[in-house]
Amino acid sequence: MHISKKRVVNVENYIATVRDNEVFFIALRDFDSQIRKIQTIGFSQNPQAGEQVLPTIVGPVSRFNSNGRYNIRRDLPKEEFFVERYWKRRDWQGNETEEIVFVSRDRYHRDLVTPPCEELLVDNYNGNSIIVSRAFIKSPESYGEIKHTINLFLEIFGECDLIREDYVPFLYENITHLNWKIFPRGEYPWEAVREIAQERIQRQPIGNRPVIASRLEKITSHTPNFVAVGQGGFYDYIVFGFPAIGVFILESIKSGNATYVFDQNWEELSRMTKAEILNDQLQLDRIFHSPGWEIRINQILG
Repeated sequence: MHISKKRVVNVENYIATVRDNEVFFIALRDFDSQIRKIQTIGFSQNPQAGEQVLPTIVGPVSRFNSNGRYNIRRDLPKEEFFVERYWKRRDWQGNETEEIVFVSRDRYHRDLVTPPCEELLVDNYNGNSIIVSRAFIKSPESYGEIKHTINLFLEIFGECDLIREDYVPFLYENITHLNWKIFPRGEYPWEAVREIAQERIQRQPIGNRPVIASRLEKITSHTPNFVAVGQGGFYDYIVFGFPAIGVFILESIKSGNATYVFDQNWEELSRMTKAEILNDQLQLDRIFHSPGWEIRINQILG
């Protein structure tokens, strides 16, 4: 079945031709005419079968897919949270000082709705390239995931198709994940990391840029010898590796998020989905951007 519209609301109307408990895929078959959009969401300039990526954020559906969302709990008491701010001020002698401060605020409690983190895959069918989702099984329990993935395709491409399991093999022993750009190993002081991260920092609100730069500079003061930057739906993340002590730092450049500390092998982490990394409690530590962040980082990195 071909779907061409902005969004579906009642997904049952669109999967009526799929039998109950049947396996099917959501796909983009019009590959060549959509090549610019395919490249924009994180695939290579010449996409090959086996490339898989968490799509870059292009709208509200892909934003939820990558980052999740928060439900505001106005039925609960407000909670304290901290906002990082970059301040310049002059003392009584006219000397200008700069500092990063944590400003306390009150807000309603927020419950995180976990991001679905649906990834897209390039495959071949009858000699033609197509984009496909993971396999779904038609059942009422999966309607929410199916609806979300259809709307993800529609937001990115404006169309999609439902294809049955026997149409395409969809089996790959060697999937190439494009979620990370890995830089050559070597020492990475702040000057080198600043150049790597500059484009990402510039995409953030002006007032947050010095705060982001300050966090990255503090991590790099421990001189990592491994750096990888996220691509596609991982764009807001930078990984700093300290193999000598068996630590990898996954840092979000967005204020108000958290820093994740892993003691696993980087090659294992790079093959995981965002949901597996952030939601399966695989991290050694999770350090929120709040007072005490720098102290904890220094304790971990020595």
